[in-house]
Amino acid sequence: MTTALRGQIYWFDMGHGEKPWVVVSNNLRNRNLHTVLAARITTTPKPGIPTAVPLGPNDPLVGSILADDIVQLFDDELEASRSGGALSPSTIVELNKALAIALALP
Repeated sequence: MTTALRGQIYWFDMGHGEKPWVVVSNNLRNRNLHTVLAARITTTPKPGIPTAVPLGPNDPLVGSILADDIVQLFDDELEASRSGGALSPSTIVELNKALAIALALP
């Protein structure tokens, strides 16, 4: 399998139907471990929540990334999922800010 890259979106079923998840772990980790960390994408609007990142017009989906809803996905799970494109650079910048808030980083 090709290594998952940060910002790539995968459709994956965690037991509640297929939903989109975006890879948030760094590429060095993704290359060397057999897992990635991913945040869920929702189509439900989440205004006013600093850990919810709205997707923009240059992103492949409509909705928000929930930076405080992070799971570990294994390589075999990614192989069984379908790709959903990748985030725009500007959305990744906003995701970085939301992850810092979610993880209480300075």
